[in-house]
Amino acid sequence: MGGRSRLVCGDCGRTCEIVGEMPHEYRDCFLKCVGDDGWVPRPGNQVVMICGECAKKYEGSETRDDAAKL
Repeated sequence: MGGRSRLVCGDCGRTCEIVGEMPHEYRDCFLKCVGDDGWVPRPGNQVVMICGECAKKYEGSETRDDAAKL
């Protein structure tokens, strides 16, 4: 029995497909998206994943435009 999921970036809409026939294949595919492509949870109180390119735009838990407001 195979599993298939897709991560969708909450900022830009980029996707990463996670597939696997066996649990370890599915897990390894997820770890590749996280490790190689930089997918992380977006800072904030919503459960949203963002791709590595969008994650580079965040400074800790603050976005770049917030720094000017401080």
